[in-house]
Amino acid sequence: MKNKILICMVNFFLTTSLFAKDGAFVFDASAVGMSMDYKEYGMSGELLDSEDSSYVDITGVEVGLGYLFSKENFSHSKISFDFMMLGGDTTYKGSYLGSGLGYGSVVGTTQNMIVDTDISYIYTQTFQNSFRLNYGLGLGYRWWERSLSTSQVETYKWYSLRPMLGMGMTFKNKIDLSLNVEYQYGFDTILSASDINTDFTLGGADIWEISIPVGYKFSKKLIFSCETVFTKQDIKKSNVKAGLYEPRSTAYNNYLKFGIVYKY
Repeated sequence: MKNKILICMVNFFLTTSLFAKDGAFVFDASAVGMSMDYKEYGMSGELLDSEDSSYVDITGVEVGLGYLFSKENFSHSKISFDFMMLGGDTTYKGSYLGSGLGYGSVVGTTQNMIVDTDISYIYTQTFQNSFRLNYGLGLGYRWWERSLSTSQVETYKWYSLRPMLGMGMTFKNKIDLSLNVEYQYGFDTILSASDINTDFTLGGADIWEISIPVGYKFSKKLIFSCETVFTKQDIKKSNVKAGLYEPRSTAYNNYLKFGIVYKY
């Protein structure tokens, strides 16, 4: 997985560098906090277990590099590569498998590591009143390692197609406010369970994301940014192996991001 990410990054940097012009690159970096509200459900819809965290429990960084091209007076296109890595603990509530004691009979701490990366194309049309519309499509990869104990590690991983639509407005050439909606259709969805050394094929993974970025233009090249992101994730029940399966789950993963955008 790490090798695939590195190959994508190198290819992106080399390709864009060949055609780079002054002011064509956009680099951004942010500190990220993530809250998690994750729940798994049984065959009859009963709650099996949950994971919860606040924004300070799971933290990390996000970096991105974009290349602007086909720039006109009121439109441009952008290819961008984004990479986010997070880590931290969640509070687990559930039960021991087969104990019959029910939800909440076991409380513990789960260690999490999350990697989310994508390559995307976005077209932006700006109107004379500084209002703009944008749309695009991305190809992403998500990897979530959920360590319930040293012997029980579950790793979720999938690729996704990510169509997106957004709008924004710049006020007094200083403050920029945007609203973006993105849908992520997961495919090649796999769960690897270390304790039984088995891979399950998940029934699907779908994520809806709403983001609200706010930027303050400090100079021609430097922008300070703040972004709130709300997501709803649905993972469908997996196939059955040796009488075991991964249950259906939902997650509300929300993010706070503070960072900078640098144009060069």
